[in-house]
This record gives sequence, structure tokens and C-alpha cells, in this order.
Amino acid sequence: MFCKTNVVAANTDPETLLGLTVTGYSGTYDGQSHTITATVNADYQATTTFHYSTNGTTWSTTKPTRTAAGSTTVYVRATNSVLGAFSDQATIEVSKALVTLTANSSTKTYNRSSQSVSGYTSSVSGLYFTGVSASGSGTNVGTYAVSFSGVVVDVTTDRTGNYVIHEVVEGTLTITKASASSLGLSVSSYSGNYDGNAHSVSVSVSNYTGTTIQYSTNGSTWSTTAPTRTSIGTTTVYVRALNDNYDTATGSGTITINEAHSTLIVNWFSGEYCSLYDPDGTAVFSMNTSGYWTGNPSKTGTYMAICPLRDPNIRTVNVTSTTSGTFIIAW
Repeated sequence: MFCKTNVVAANTDPETLLGLTVTGYSGTYDGQSHTITATVNADYQATTTFHYSTNGTTWSTTKPTRTAAGSTTVYVRATNSVLGAFSDQATIEVSKALVTLTANSSTKTYNRSSQSVSGYTSSVSGLYFTGVSASGSGTNVGTYAVSFSGVVVDVTTDRTGNYVIHEVVEGTLTITKASASSLGLSVSSYSGNYDGNAHSVSVSVSNYTGTTIQYSTNGSTWSTTAPTRTSIGTTTVYVRALNDNYDTATGSGTITINEAHSTLIVNWFSGEYCSLYDPDGTAVFSMNTSGYWTGNPSKTGTYMAICPLRDPNIRTVNVTSTTSGTFIIAW
């Protein structure tokens, strides 16, 4: 549209001669100010004055600008001393900048307690949104999502209104297994004389919740039943402690059953030199003593005890077993 204020030659279009062109701006918020452009044909630039308004009422020769996200309509009036005054308008459009938020991630070691991760980063450095948070937690070994709350994608903006959350990326809390040593596996061996009973190793763990103890005598075949040994000899027992929250702990022990020994008790005369002989006539023990002597006979047969000064008689006892029984030579 135009408003003609001066008369020109017949059959001439003043608006076309002036060639007023007003161009708006459209872009994403970048923190800079933006405005429209207004031009006329070169022949009339020197004789044309531009006025600008944002309400169509108040005019100025200074162009309006816009920095924040939003829209501003700018009215332009070009007045030429020959052709007259003509008007047009354009818009400054600043769109909200799109932001991606990424939740924090972390890797932690299992510690029997709940662990957590919180916070997020923005694709625009240092930009945070009121009421928006990200968090995730877990206790056992595994992977847990670190998720956002307080976000509506493409709606939630920062306090200035210049940024809008366009995308959120969840983070991850990863809890890894604790070391095998922290399971506190302890294996105690058994060693004793044959008694006709079954015996095994003793096993304990510090962190028993969720822990399974397995046993093996060959290191390849495993069972939750502890191996036992009754007969004379040695069995090696391999032990492992399995827990989803720990590396596998291993250990080993032995079950040793020794031969049982019979006991030979010899009473002595106090203050006299006495001797004890085994069935082969070998001196087993000889001393000047009081009280009694106790030992484990290594041979079966007749043992002889002699105290020549006190009693010239030879005292004997027949040892019938080296693994069981108690035999006494007494005066």
C-alpha cells in the first residue's frame, strides 16, 4: 500500500519508481540483536528518509532490534521528497535455541549400600533449568538408568525463555563387582587321629548374604556338599565362594586323618636307674626318674621294664596294638 504526497508525471507509478523493499529476519536465538532491512532504488536513496515503528503510531529513524526469542513486527515508512511517502512492514523472528541435556554417568564398586548418581550437563555450556533434575540409584551389581524429571520436551524452557529442551539423554550408573578378597573367605584344614568319625575342612565368609560355598576334590567338579574323610590319609579340598556382587573367591584346605596310637605307661621307682625294652630287646627308655613314663609303642609284642636295685624282677606287658589301647607296666 502507499500514500502519495507529491504529484508526478502522468502514467507514472511512484511506488514502482521508489522500489521500497522491506525484508524481515528469521533465525535461532544466538545472543545477538537482529533487525529488518529497508531499501529503495538507487536513484532515490539520497532523497529518501526512513522511519520505523513497532506500534504504527510512534516513529523513529532508529531501526528496532530483537535479541530474545519471540517476534517483533516492524513498520517502515519511506518518505521521498519527489515521489511521496510509502509504507511496508516485516517481522523479526527469533526462535528458541534447541538444547540437549545429558544425564551424568558413573561407575562404582559394590559396597553393600545404595549408591547414586545425579546431575546433568547441557549442550549449551553452563545452562541449567529450574525444576529439572536427573538421578539414578542402585545397590547390587548391574546397570541402572539415570533419568530426568521435570522435563517436557520442546516445552520446558530456561528462565529467559530463549532456550527450549529439545532432547534428553539418560545416563548410566554401573555398579561393578567387589574384589574377591572382600568376601572374607577363610578355609581351615583338619588334622587328627583316626577316630572312626567323618571330618571335613571348616569354611567361613565375612559377607555371607547371597553367597554360595562350593567344594571340589579335583578342582573341576563342584558341589555345595562339603567332602569328608574318615579313613587314614589326606584329602585336598578346593573351595570357592560365589556371589553375584563379588569376584569369585577361592581357597583350599586339607583333611588329614593320622594313625591312632596306643599308649604305654610305665611306673618307675623313684631315684632308681630303670630301663624299658621293646620286643626286639632295644632299649626304648632308660633314666633315673620318678612318677611314670608315657609313650606310643611302635611295635606289638612283649615290652620289659627293669629296675634292678629296687626289684630284680622283670615286669612285662604284651602290647597287642600300636593304634589303640592303653598298656601299663607297674610295680
